[in-house]
Parts: sequence; C-alpha cells; structure tokens
Amino acid sequence: CLNFLPNDTTCYLVDPTQDRILHKKQKKAWDGLHDWCVTHHLVDKPVVVVGSGVEGLLMSRARSNTSKSVGLPHPDSVTINAKAWMETLDAWHLTALASVCSEAKSFLVGMALISSASSFSSSSSTGGKATPFAKHTAKAVEASRVEEEFQIECWGLVEGGHDYDRLNCSIQIHSAQFLCGSLIPSSSCD
Repeated sequence: CLNFLPNDTTCYLVDPTQDRILHKKQKKAWDGLHDWCVTHHLVDKPVVVVGSGVEGLLMSRARSNTSKSVGLPHPDSVTINAKAWMETLDAWHLTALASVCSEAKSFLVGMALISSASSFSSSSSTGGKATPFAKHTAKAVEASRVEEEFQIECWGLVEGGHDYDRLNCSIQIHSAQFLCGSLIPSSSCD
C-alpha cells in the first residue's frame, strides 16, 4: 500500500490557469483529506504538485544516481508515520486498505477511509475531527474519481467502460468500508 504514497493521485493538482474547473473539483475533493491526514497521522503535509504534467513528471523522477526513490519528495516523516500507522493494522484492515489504495490509486484516500470505518465501528475518537469520509463512503468514491468524472462531463460517458469503472470503484471501496466496519475491535475481545 505504501507504494501508492510517492505518486498518490491526490498529490497532483492541475494548474488553475490551464483548467480552473478541474482544479476547483480537485481542491474540493482533496483539501480536507490532506488536512485530516496531517492532523491525525502524517504530521507533515505531503508534497502536492500544482501544474502541468511536466513539473509533476520531473519531480517524480529519481533524484540522484544513488537513490532508487521515485515519486514525489515527501518529507521522510510522512513515509515513516504512514508506515507506523500501517503497522498498527491487522490483516483484515490491511486487506481493506490494499483494496482501496488499488482502486483509488491513493494511499491517503485509503488511510482516511480505513480510519473512518474503524473509528466508526469502535466508536473511538479521531482527535475531535471526523475523517473526511465519516459516514459518507460515497465521498471516498468521489475523491478517487475526480479526473475521470470530469472527463465524462466534458466528453461524455462510454457505455461498457466508464459505467463499469464507476460500479467497480464503488463496489471495491464500499466493500472495504463494510469489512472494516463489521470487524470487532480487538480491545473488546480481551
């Protein structure tokens, strides 16, 4: 799942001078997500690239001949804290996280959804601020499909393609949320 963090979809925003409508949709879907992740798990804000594909592509390249690191240059604390959070998850939650990350192409969407589903089922607090997807799994689906839905608005829906993608995304993300929400918290099993 951590493989999605260096090139997390939510960390690439279109330049507002090139497409202000898509930029506005991305900001609406992802700003609360980034703020929540910083407040609750990551401490530092992940690097977000705003601009055309060239800048993002250059930033995501390996930064030196000795480094095999590819992806955005997030602060080390972001990766360390994301890994530490993942290590607190059991096999069921990791399975759900993998499903969401794979479908959304975003570790941050997965983190927020799994935290939301887990905290909702165990009624534990997440620092006073609800996760961006608390009780609204459809928002996670929307956050993972911002660009494709924008393309559909502009160019139309391809039957047998976009409609199946929408359905598959919704099923995968709702299933992961349902799995986490149905698990009994480990502290109540003691």
